[in-house]
Amino acid sequence: MQTFYQGQPCDAIAPNDRGFLYGDGLFTSVRVREGLPRLWSHHLDRLQQAQQRLGLRFDLAELSHQTFEYAAQLKHGTLKIIISRGVGQRGYLPPEQPAAVYFQLFSSAAPIPEPQPDGLFVADQIASGVLQAPRLGHVMPILAGLKTLNRLEQVLLRQALAQTVWPEGLVLDLDGVVVEGVQSNCWWLRDGQWQTPCLQRTGIAGVMRAEIMQRMQQRQIDFSQVRLHARDLDQVESLFFCNSLMGVLVVDCFDGRPLQTKLVDRLLSDLLS
Repeated sequence: MQTFYQGQPCDAIAPNDRGFLYGDGLFTSVRVREGLPRLWSHHLDRLQQAQQRLGLRFDLAELSHQTFEYAAQLKHGTLKIIISRGVGQRGYLPPEQPAAVYFQLFSSAAPIPEPQPDGLFVADQIASGVLQAPRLGHVMPILAGLKTLNRLEQVLLRQALAQTVWPEGLVLDLDGVVVEGVQSNCWWLRDGQWQTPCLQRTGIAGVMRAEIMQRMQQRQIDFSQVRLHARDLDQVESLFFCNSLMGVLVVDCFDGRPLQTKLVDRLLSDLLS
């Protein structure tokens, strides 16, 4: 891993950096292949939304330019962009200053060529199920969907997932409503319609989820954002998880119940055409 700040290698942050003190900032993890940042337009949308909602000051155009430079340098791997409000005095009131932007480069071996160069790809078929605990609480509406630096909930959920045999699991909120995967978004087919959780109360609006929505709209494939209670999961015919780094994980067995993977294959074929 390499970390850069203001174009220079960096191996430490200031102890009074607000990203460290309060999680005051955001991040996004970009999949890099052939020297290009995949799904970059959706990452930009994410950064812009967070910039507006959190009141962070950084130059999106310059950040985009730097991203392409670091992606070309990385060639293959993951480029993580971390934006902190920067160094400040003690207390919650944020200073009026430009944000601190860090780039972390995680290299990997050259990948197998993908049919879709912009980032949508199918990774594997898996077994999965519902994580009964811990559950996600509701956040301030202005924070819903954002990938802030405060990811303690995901840390605890990932620990819980490690106690199962599943690569990924469904996460519920305090009301027993499906929100997402531990490290991904999710889609399911119910009553002949593709659905994904409504993220107005909690959860992270992922860039792969945004890409799938965009492709569905372009191809006039009906879908909806809904609140699905765990007690109604037996109505689900097909299910898959999606994440910009791990791709699409198709669930073939859910809590011991076989699901129809061919319906997911058909959808993905339509989205990739």
